[in-house]
Amino acid sequence: MEMLKGERVLDLTRLLPGPYCTWILSRFGADVLKIEDPGYDDYSRSTSLYDLINAGKKSMTLNLKNGSGREIFLDLVSRSDVLVESFRPGVMKRLGLGYETLKEHNEKIIFCSISGYGQNGPYRDIPGHDINYMSISGLLGVNRTKESPVIPTMQIADIGGGMFGALSILASLYRREINGRGEYIDVSMTDVVNSLFNIEYFGVIGGDEEGVLEGKKTFLTGLFPCYNIYKTKDDKFVSLGALETKFWSNFCMGLSREDLIQKQYDTSVIKELKKIFSEKTREEWIEIFKEADALITPIYSPEEVFNDPQVINREVFDRERKILNLPVKFLETTMDEVGKAPEMGESTHEILAELGYEEKGIEDLRKRGAV
Repeated sequence: MEMLKGERVLDLTRLLPGPYCTWILSRFGADVLKIEDPGYDDYSRSTSLYDLINAGKKSMTLNLKNGSGREIFLDLVSRSDVLVESFRPGVMKRLGLGYETLKEHNEKIIFCSISGYGQNGPYRDIPGHDINYMSISGLLGVNRTKESPVIPTMQIADIGGGMFGALSILASLYRREINGRGEYIDVSMTDVVNSLFNIEYFGVIGGDEEGVLEGKKTFLTGLFPCYNIYKTKDDKFVSLGALETKFWSNFCMGLSREDLIQKQYDTSVIKELKKIFSEKTREEWIEIFKEADALITPIYSPEEVFNDPQVINREVFDRERKILNLPVKFLETTMDEVGKAPEMGESTHEILAELGYEEKGIEDLRKRGAV
């Protein structure tokens, strides 16, 4: 894809948030180079996740604690457009590679830091993972059963942090075309979840703290019959998303239960609907409501997703090549073929040669632990 063709991105990140951010940039056409510590492999490399979100990138090893390694890195910065890092706040500065230092080598560099709590505030130095950021944001306080909060099966903070990092970088690249200046971007994954979770804060802001925090008024906790999950006869599930009156009416008529139309938000109806849904299989219910416009959908297992005709048609997944495509389509722009995820340091020699190092110099760098 030509949208970011020619833009060079240095990726100092591991695991999911940062690599997902740079994967987005890569799929838009940017040239992404993973900078990896020669003695510290990416934890995710042994998983299929690594292959999906690092496809098409290059990798070189570089010891940023080594003087020669830092010198090479600064040379790369002078030739690059974007840098993404996900160390704890302050690490890059302690390495002598903070934003102000990098600006001296490239005033147009766009420097993006992705961290759990952001670069300032009382929690900035506290380590964490997705579950911690979702906890602080209040998301887990609402996403719960009667007994306890439930951990989502999607890493919302990690993926959201990567997405907002990429979005901010794209905006900064556009702005740089106008003013010629670089930018420093501070992405807090907790802030991102707070932003994504904003609909649940409306009640708190309006003064109804107890109602929201106890899940008494949110559609997303299975409180109402019109927006819920129901088990079918074959031990599978369907979802019902009939928030609007017209869809709920269509649903009730599909059941031949017009008497329920006025009970869209009557919680006592849930028990009755559970019994009704238990009388037929999932596919039988989908067939019954196929033309009803009632917002009934099968709940798939991960294995079933790949066989759905809509999913196949949109080509988000390329199972044969184990490729994850961008979940958007462009009419005037063609998606490029993407290569495999890189082995650790596989492009080190190539990159050093591009920087002007000869064989003897490269071997010397290896002996001194710089790469």
